[in-house]
Amino acid sequence: MNTVRLSVLALACSALLACSTETTDSENVKTEAIWSKIYVTTQGETSRVIAELNIDGPNGNNIRLTSNDKLVAKAANTSQVMVEDEELFDVDYRAIFDVTTGGTKFTVDFTRASENQTLTSSMQLPQPFNIITPQKNQSFSVTDTVTLSWTPGTEDDTELESKLSIECKRNDGDPVFIYVSNDQLADDGSLSIDLDAIEELKNTSINTRQECSADFYLARTRRGSVDPNYASGSSAKAVQERYSDKFEIRLRN
Repeated sequence: MNTVRLSVLALACSALLACSTETTDSENVKTEAIWSKIYVTTQGETSRVIAELNIDGPNGNNIRLTSNDKLVAKAANTSQVMVEDEELFDVDYRAIFDVTTGGTKFTVDFTRASENQTLTSSMQLPQPFNIITPQKNQSFSVTDTVTLSWTPGTEDDTELESKLSIECKRNDGDPVFIYVSNDQLADDGSLSIDLDAIEELKNTSINTRQECSADFYLARTRRGSVDPNYASGSSAKAVQERYSDKFEIRLRN
């Protein structure tokens, strides 16, 4: 059983991502300079395969595929050419599959037409799980201990992480967000968090007459195999992720 009594927390109204907004055509980049982050993620209904390509590292220029370069995702005897997706100037490539079964192998082939070269990365989905508690609309006092429970894992090559997200209201009516993150959890089916240890919930700028809304995010991850011809630091992984139902935290008894 995991027990968390004191955590490093972030209090913010928005989250900023450090990434480049510049884009470079793939035909102008040598293979050894291409950094990749390739992953498959599922919440149990479909699986999304996402590939991010940048120059040299995560903060380098985004790479847009040109000159017949392409990314092809494969799973369960099905192949799909990955489609470009652009959000907030961040370019990546995506494909969606219906398969979500634990143990399913996914591969992503990056074919470079001008160099007659194909780079292959592979990932295998961990076993799925369900979040059991907390349940929908469950109410906790700020002095309570909240228990997150889920279907425990049996695999020895996966990692588990959680994030508790809390949204409260300030006295001026603006929202304030509090996050409690825990990584490298034991996948034994239980995590306890002492709400009274979250100092940010005691901030006098928070309106204690209104309940806070909260939920948990839980992710079971298996690291994948990255083609060695990508730039150093490239990664591949497969993730089973789930969100709990919303519950409330009362700041007054």
